[in-house]
Amino acid sequence: MCKILIFGGTTEGRLLAEFCHENQLEAWVSVATGYGKMLLLESRFLHIHNTPMDAEEMGAFIREKGITLVLDATHPYAAEVSRNILLACTQTGTKRLRIFRESLKDSGDGDHVVWVDSMEEAIHFLNQNTGNVLATTGSKELDWYTKVENWEERVYARVLSSSSVLAACEQLGFKGNRIIGMQGPFSLELNQAMIRQLDIRYLVTKEAGHAGGFLEKLQAASLSNITAVVIGRPTDEEGVGLDEVKDILIKGKTSETSFCKGAIYLIGTGMGGPEQMTVKALKTLKSCQVVFGAKRILHDIGDLNPEILKLPYYLSKDILPWLNEHGEYQRIAVLFSGDAGFYSGAEKMAAALFEEPYSQLYETEILPGISSVSYLCARLKTGWENVRLISLHGRDWDLLEEVKHHQRIFALLDKRNSVNTLCSLLEENGYEHARLSVGERLSYEDERITTGTPVTLKNQTFDILSAVLIER
Repeated sequence: MCKILIFGGTTEGRLLAEFCHENQLEAWVSVATGYGKMLLLESRFLHIHNTPMDAEEMGAFIREKGITLVLDATHPYAAEVSRNILLACTQTGTKRLRIFRESLKDSGDGDHVVWVDSMEEAIHFLNQNTGNVLATTGSKELDWYTKVENWEERVYARVLSSSSVLAACEQLGFKGNRIIGMQGPFSLELNQAMIRQLDIRYLVTKEAGHAGGFLEKLQAASLSNITAVVIGRPTDEEGVGLDEVKDILIKGKTSETSFCKGAIYLIGTGMGGPEQMTVKALKTLKSCQVVFGAKRILHDIGDLNPEILKLPYYLSKDILPWLNEHGEYQRIAVLFSGDAGFYSGAEKMAAALFEEPYSQLYETEILPGISSVSYLCARLKTGWENVRLISLHGRDWDLLEEVKHHQRIFALLDKRNSVNTLCSLLEENGYEHARLSVGERLSYEDERITTGTPVTLKNQTFDILSAVLIER
């Protein structure tokens, strides 16, 4: 079950998403743009949300998805977003980890680096000096550069190549020959080439750490004998490193108090085959790593996902020992015929999974299928809201007492409680005019539905596992 939410849009966010994919950990990844989504790996373990959210929307999302761990991997300078994440986690009581980029303030050559605390200070410095400027602080800061004297001729803006960013540059007044639309981070050689080509004297950057190509910028400035103007990070920033977060996720995967619980889905397959499953159940099944079920059911579902491991078990006494030995599998399906909530083995299976240690290791979800009663009544073009539902399949039931008190009864039959036995019982007790609709092999190509009275049906041959609608 997906319990992790990564706020990304950065290299760290992308690396964490890839780590979750590689370790089969389900996670939601929130990025602010469609461009950010394009940079993420396509994986059945990753669910992407690419619309910006404020604190209230973040809180609602966390509650809706049942998130128990939030990883704030946003940019070190995205202070407002981080504040919103902190507020949302505080209000929802959700554990939050801020991914911290190691400071590289001591890594630059002092002769070629000027450290400032803000964009305002950076602009003040540029106005005290002459020469071309390469702005690499991002499109959100570009309006600051319009305060540089003679900025139209001095400033080159290196920004993302998305159409919205380029349009914003043009709106501010940047001409096409002053806009460099590229996706970073950039190599030392490419930085040097741009500096030479554009005759740059000042490269303005934020201290973004290793992931942002920060060192390559400083090295390029030093080797090109120009000045790097660096906007330092807040001194009170706290958090954990990328490797530490990965260790936490791996430990959480096997911990009994994990936010990275596995997921077990108890799925009703309907009468037979994928066509009788709900769209959600089918989609869920395709994303699972292991699927349990009776041989017939496993055969009926076909090869929805060639990578799924199929195991012909459907009882808890067989499935639970297997789970004990194979904790590396995190998405598991157990298939049951019909509707998982209608006289199904799913009930006993769920009860076993709700006990420890399985309740600590897995989230269990029941997904219904199309039941035999709803299917048969639909084929008979009738409703079933007033139908008494019983099962004679392996059970003892006082059928005559049910017939006495109910006009319409739906029953599942078996070898002992067959259609022929049922017809004889009804005829002998004065219900020879009752209307019986017998469904055999429902939903299969050789499906047969026969309607008659106990007198007309008692000598006919029917499938052992039939379903019948009795109307008196």
